[in-house]
Amino acid sequence: MAFWSKNKSEGSKELDVVSSANSKELETRDALSLAPDYTEGRNNLFGSIAKQLATLGDGYSFIPIDGSGGIQDLTGNIDAQWLGLETRPMQYWAYVYCSPLGGVIDRIAEADTNGRICLVDEKGVPKKRRTPQENRILSLLEQPNPLQTWEEFNSQQVVLCKIFGFCPVFCISPAGMDKSWTKYMWNLNPYYCQPQFNYEFDMYDPLKSNPIKEWRITIFSKSYTIPADDILLVKDGYIDSQIANMGLPTSKVAGLDYFVSNICAAMEADNVLLKKKGPLGVFSHDPKPDMAGWVPLKENEKKELQGELARYGLSWGQLQYVISKTPLKWNPMSFKVSELMTKESVRQGIDGICDRFGYPAELMSGKNATYENRSSAEKFLYQNNIIPFSLRRMARYKKFFGIDGILSMDYNHLPVLQEDIMKAGQARNYRSQSLLIDWQAGMITWNEYRVLSELEPQEGMDINIHEYNKKFGINEQVTTPPKNPPVAK
Repeated sequence: MAFWSKNKSEGSKELDVVSSANSKELETRDALSLAPDYTEGRNNLFGSIAKQLATLGDGYSFIPIDGSGGIQDLTGNIDAQWLGLETRPMQYWAYVYCSPLGGVIDRIAEADTNGRICLVDEKGVPKKRRTPQENRILSLLEQPNPLQTWEEFNSQQVVLCKIFGFCPVFCISPAGMDKSWTKYMWNLNPYYCQPQFNYEFDMYDPLKSNPIKEWRITIFSKSYTIPADDILLVKDGYIDSQIANMGLPTSKVAGLDYFVSNICAAMEADNVLLKKKGPLGVFSHDPKPDMAGWVPLKENEKKELQGELARYGLSWGQLQYVISKTPLKWNPMSFKVSELMTKESVRQGIDGICDRFGYPAELMSGKNATYENRSSAEKFLYQNNIIPFSLRRMARYKKFFGIDGILSMDYNHLPVLQEDIMKAGQARNYRSQSLLIDWQAGMITWNEYRVLSELEPQEGMDINIHEYNKKFGINEQVTTPPKNPPVAK
């Protein structure tokens, strides 16, 4: 093996003699020195291990790994490196390349899609009589645009909100018509869509209270400028971003910098150890006390031995045993992967991602949770994550379209929530029986009975049961205790 170093003076290279290297490696290094250094500032775990295991000094920059010009660079920064997830491009790449993060976001989107969109009144009762405006909105939501169903549109919107903290929705409607006449709705990917700040922003002026003037996006080389009034802005954060500073919330991904960085580093470490772990061991001469000496192998004999060893392995078509006419000694070269604790780092990172997004870690693979734990975890997911977010989103829809009814996502049909519905029905039955007893005893009026039963009061019915019976001509049956009550035996 040879370790190469580059002097401070440009163009000069020198070889520190640890072993020999051929001229092709020199030419390769010269060519690579002219190319951009894409490894600068990145963490190179293999380079870190190599520097720690070998006493090289400070001048070495790479290791030749074969006879064809291949090298392993050692110039990577061995200090801890963090990805930096405050910007939208980095948030997008974290979702794409960090599989645990993408898995949590996708699972939340799939769980949200189980909801059934409906229109209800203030008491949560489905509206039977809908206005033409409400009918138009419901028809639009069934098919938001020619390319997506509501389920696809909704899942995409949730994913974008979770990645970037918000999702601008472009609502295309005829000029001069209210938003209920919207023809199409498109989710705009914040990775490509850029908001333009409104420098006339004024909190006291309702006409200038939107901090975003317009949105700009380019699709297939065609640029669009969309007024802010045509954008339904769905948010998933609570604190405004210090980078955007336009009333846009901070993405939850931004708080996962350390976790995502550690997961990526751990996975890279496993990959490096699998692909570049080096030889499993070395065959060497095994000198015996009764042997006078040994003759070293020639170069052509080494190549012949390497070719013979290629025939051995663990596949069906390979040999598993070596037969030699000379004494050989096997010197294993092993490294305990468990000492890196990469699996523990990944597990800790997954738990951190789940905590940040409010996703129960029991639902992730590897937890070996029982059925009861998973059932309670799914219930927690809907009650504390999916349903609250859907309420906030549907409130934005109601405000944007200006409808009287309330848009809602109904999840009561899911088996995991059926137990709560049954318990709620039993509680309502007990409450109704209790109110009926109070009414029959004359403790509450008729309207009080209706209000406590979550019903509208009736005009002129603030009367108790005795006045009620008298008003409607109902004979009251008065029972008196018997004169001679039976004696208990």
